Amino acid sequence: MTETRKDFLKKLAVCGTAVAAFPQWLSARPVRRASVTQGSADDSVRIALIGKGGMGSADTRTALSVPNTKLIAVCDVYDARLAAAKKEWGEDIFTTKDYKDILARNDVDAVIVGTPDHWHQRISIDALGAGKHVYCEKPVIHKIQEGKTLLAAQQKSGKVFQTGSQGMASIGNRKARQLVENGAIGRINLVEAGFTAGPGLLNAFKAPADASEDTIWWRQFLGHAPVIPFNAQKFFNWRNWKDYSTGFSGDLFVHVLASLHFITGADGPERVYGTGGLNYYTDGSRNLPDLLLGYFDYPDKNGLGAFKVSLSANIVDGVSGKWGSMNFKIIGETGTLDVEWDKVTLKTSKDVAADKFASLPPLGKSIDRPVAASARELVFHELGYGSCHFDHFTNFFNSIRTGTPNPGNVTFGVQTAAAALLCLESYHKKAPIKWRPTELKEV
Repeated sequence: MTETRKDFLKKLAVCGTAVAAFPQWLSARPVRRASVTQGSADDSVRIALIGKGGMGSADTRTALSVPNTKLIAVCDVYDARLAAAKKEWGEDIFTTKDYKDILARNDVDAVIVGTPDHWHQRISIDALGAGKHVYCEKPVIHKIQEGKTLLAAQQKSGKVFQTGSQGMASIGNRKARQLVENGAIGRINLVEAGFTAGPGLLNAFKAPADASEDTIWWRQFLGHAPVIPFNAQKFFNWRNWKDYSTGFSGDLFVHVLASLHFITGADGPERVYGTGGLNYYTDGSRNLPDLLLGYFDYPDKNGLGAFKVSLSANIVDGVSGKWGSMNFKIIGETGTLDVEWDKVTLKTSKDVAADKFASLPPLGKSIDRPVAASARELVFHELGYGSCHFDHFTNFFNSIRTGTPNPGNVTFGVQTAAAALLCLESYHKKAPIKWRPTELKEV
């Protein structure tokens, strides 16, 4: 599974940028303004990375590709990653194993939280309390009960908080939102997505030669998790273990749910059921399921229809080739939308003209000029579109500089994370869970 995720991240790295003419918080255009960051001589935003794993590193590279950003510091509990940070970003950056050293610095405006899931909420709260803006990888909470405390911390601080569900910023998601709001498929009744990867070799993990308690601050990694002896497999493959991870629900399902919440304006499901199993990886390499199915009941909001969501993840499927965050289906009464990051395919039950949606506000270039694949199929495709990650970070920095509303804010992040985590909780309880999303409360 680790190699699959790395391969996926490599796909993201080849993307470019988007140009959008839409409300500013949906735009990929950097905004130049006078300084609003404390102690800054211009409008540059000075950032620090906390957690230099694969995703934290990718996030930082994307953040630095946005104009007027500067990396000040990097934190990680593993010596080798700190050395790699200096090699990649310069010997002058500050490095530390203790994230509180970063929060104490006056020259850091914002932090990227790229740690294992069980540290997301704690570090985010501490960072907000220290007056830092926060970009936190999804899921922003590890346990459902952590949500309200995070909300309160952000509200008290007044700082910008953005959840790292990057797909929601894609031009494909934005076009899908337009089409849904304008009744292109009628009232929604079902959303479907799946994630698959082929099985790997059992008992295949090998720790780096230097991995030990001399090079890794093991107790800090554990945090509030149960104290256990040093275990390199749990450190490097933490996504496999429930003490540090949220499994497929918080790692994969949350991407689709975030896109869906953005497209429909939903607050969350009112009922969730999760099932699955640990069927193949019985070699002691994980205690989270290698197959997970999630079913979510969403109430009607904004007149778009009450709908069901069906999500699946199976890392013992080497044939299907699904990656739901990059391609999911929305089904309505009169048509369907296949939503990708750079493309939306509309199929309808009746003939549809290519100019039917010409009056919608423009988002890009070619995506606003659909091509008719048939009398009942239109393809909206932004040719040469690049990176929803770039768009998402641009939104984050625009919010910091201008106070522009942020669609991936803390409420959004907590609601989408809670919906995902309910699936895993239902799996463990072996029972459906009823939920009040606006109250973040189990019924």
